[in-house]
This record gives sequence, structure tokens and C-alpha cells, in this order.
Amino acid sequence: MHKDRIFGKIVIKEPVIEELIESKPLQRLKKVMMCGFSVFLGEDHPFMIYNPWFNRFEHSVGVYLLLRKHGASLQEQVAGLLHDISHTAFSHIIDHVFGRETTHDYHEKFYKEILSSSEILAILDKYGLDINAIADLEKFNLLEREIPDLCADRIDYFIRSMLDVLVSRKWALKVLDDIIVHDGKLVFKNMENARSFAYKYLEASRRLYCNAFQAALYHRIAAIVKRGLEKGVISKEDLFSDDYTLYRKLRRDEELKKLITSLNRMRVIEDNTDYTLYVKSKVRYVDPHVLSSEKLYRVSELDKGFKNDLKNFIEKGSRGFYVKIVYELKL
Repeated sequence: MHKDRIFGKIVIKEPVIEELIESKPLQRLKKVMMCGFSVFLGEDHPFMIYNPWFNRFEHSVGVYLLLRKHGASLQEQVAGLLHDISHTAFSHIIDHVFGRETTHDYHEKFYKEILSSSEILAILDKYGLDINAIADLEKFNLLEREIPDLCADRIDYFIRSMLDVLVSRKWALKVLDDIIVHDGKLVFKNMENARSFAYKYLEASRRLYCNAFQAALYHRIAAIVKRGLEKGVISKEDLFSDDYTLYRKLRRDEELKKLITSLNRMRVIEDNTDYTLYVKSKVRYVDPHVLSSEKLYRVSELDKGFKNDLKNFIEKGSRGFYVKIVYELKL
């Protein structure tokens, strides 16, 4: 029995899924938060409202549950459950360490290595699942699709990160029940639900996924991680531990400890002429398909207001952000 924040009590009957969930690589993800450094920011930090304890284990199981709901093959369900096992501690902050801040794909090159070098390989072999097939994530069209399409990964992380902030569980269940598989794609049956999902995702991107504050904060944390690597306080192997282990090691160094302490007071002002940093981040958005009279239309084709809002967001995010870093005074 598995208890899920969205789907409630779930019975998992597939032995391979049960064993994978209990494996060390999956269990490690309980200590890797979706928003990277979130749990180490102060309680009054603006980002703390976005479910800071939402971790990649919950997300991985959530993706599996969505794939199961939509009748994906067992192979794709397994791939969905495992798709994040190579994620580093601090999540996408590490992409900023290695110059992957606009693609967020640093962890992907380690995916097959972790599959094959851990107990997961034996579990897959036991149930006759081909590791090479599981490792080829791009072939699973319900699990992963290019922006702006819907996919199980994109749907799940959005809803869970925004739960009780921009969306409610009732809303989530309503829109999830409106999504179907059509020609191998996840699409909406109803324009109202598609429009609601698209606008709320856009608002989430503006608030959390891609904005000046997020990009500057990630850049600053990444600079601390880089400094830790340069000083030998941490190693590249430590990046594949978990958030708590990496955080503790960084704080052992007095210089890094001071820099970490300052993060909670950091705020930014966007200014193209007087700026501290020029930063970019991955531009995330959706423009879902809606099925109408057996034809697929994007929300932007049916809602011109959304089309303009989306265009403006993409243009701004793609340009990047000129930010002046300021620090709040403690009284």
C-alpha cells in the first residue's frame, strides 16, 4: 500500500515496481528535493511556500502512477519510476555549476551508469526487463516529450510543486481525469481544463521555475558548490549523495558557511544598466493539445490571450535577466 498526496491510497501489485521502490537508488531520492536547496532556506524565504519538502522520490512514484493510470506499458512505467535516479543533490542547481542552466540535463549522462552499477540491474534482470530499453527514455512518449507538450514528468512536478499554492488537490484530480491518450500523446478532452492547466503552469514558471530571483539564487548556490569543489571541501562524487550530506560538507568550511548563511537575505532587483549578474535559466512552459472533433488544437490556437502571454514569457526568459543583488538588513 502506498499513500500519495494526490491519488490517495494506492495498491501496487507489480513485484518489480515494489522492489524498485525499496532499492537504494530510489530511496536516496527522498533526500533530494525538487527545488534543490529549498529546505535550507529560512522559513520566511519567498520560495518556502512552494512545497520545499517535495522530493524526487515522491515525484518518481507520481510519474509512475500517472503512466499506470494512462495504460503505459510496464516497461514505460518502470522507466518513469527510475527516470530521476541519476539526479544530483541540490537538483538543477548543479546544472548551473556545469554550464547546463538552460537545459537542465547534467544528470542525464549518468543515468545508464547508475542503472547498470547498482542493484537495479539485478532487479530488472530478475523480471526480464532490458536495461538498454529502460535507459532509452526518449522513446517513451507518455513519460517524456519536448516542451510545450504534456508528459507525465511535466504534469507531475508542476502539480506537486504548486499543490496548495496555485492548485488544490480537487483541481488536480479534475484536470487529471480530463487527460487522455490520443495518438500516443497526452491531451485534454476539455478546453476549459486545458486552458486552466496552461495558465497555471505559466504562472508557476513566472513565480518559481524561470525568473530573475530563481536564476540569481541558483547561480549563487552554484558558485558556493564550485568553490567547494575547488577547495576540495567536496568532490564530484559527493554531488551524487543527497542534499543533507552535501550541505553538511559545505558548511564545514568557514568561508562557505558564511556564504550559505547570506543566501536567506538575498533579494534581487532587475536592472539592465546597474546590475551585479546576468543570469539565465531553463524556460519551462506548456501549450497543451485539446481534442476537438477528432482534431488536435493547442491552447494557444484557441485562446489568443494565452498565446500573447506565452510569447512574452518565452521572449523574456530567453533573453535572460540582468539583476542587482541586494541583501535585506536583519533588525
